[in-house]
Amino acid sequence: MENQLLNTNELTSLFGEKFEFIDTGFSTGQFNMDFDVLRTKEVAEGKALPMFRVYGWKPWAVSLGYNQRAEEIDEKLCKEKGFDIVRRPTGGRAVLHANEITYSVVVNLPDGLTIHDIYREIHTILLKAFISMGCKNIGFEKSQTDFREHYKSQEMSVSCFTSSARYEIEYESRKVVGSAQRLYGKTLLQHGSILISKGHEQIADVIQTKSEAERKKLSRYLFNHSATLEESSNGNLNYDVAKEHIFNLLK
Repeated sequence: MENQLLNTNELTSLFGEKFEFIDTGFSTGQFNMDFDVLRTKEVAEGKALPMFRVYGWKPWAVSLGYNQRAEEIDEKLCKEKGFDIVRRPTGGRAVLHANEITYSVVVNLPDGLTIHDIYREIHTILLKAFISMGCKNIGFEKSQTDFREHYKSQEMSVSCFTSSARYEIEYESRKVVGSAQRLYGKTLLQHGSILISKGHEQIADVIQTKSEAERKKLSRYLFNHSATLEESSNGNLNYDVAKEHIFNLLK
């Protein structure tokens, strides 16, 4: 595990005077979620500094939103494919964590800022990092999915990457980063998946569907509504490259 203490300058309004940048590498789904929850509680109790963490998943894992029904994912198919299953402490829909770099931020909510402000500021940092990697035609979503209509289709709404909220990062109108939040008193946990290359779309293979036609429909929908950093850069990106660019924006 790599751990670096950073002094904030322009990021003081977000993190305070000091925070830690942590790289825990590739771990199981349960380790990754437990780490985020424990750190949030420690920051809330004043036992740890605010944190910006990056991590990966080994094996690949499906994470379910806090209130999502477990029955929406086929456990048998996940086992056959070697996918782990874990529940997130945050809301949102299911994500297959595959070829990605995941981030998590834990901060005490600053005076005068809302959780929506934090969401925007973190995504601004990520967007600047992506541009520094050479990503093109990448930017913020200008509108927001009509979630009432979206959730009418059970299969289409199961996956996080089938919809976008305001300040989502997109490449050519397709979602690149899926983030979620949870507020513990005045302490905020925000974490999210940054798609580096393909793999995440295989969640269509393990979602409970009424028919194979519905499964294929979801697969096409994911293809048309999600994108990767590699697509936007036409280059070979990986975990280490993405981590370095994010870290450089935080120094």
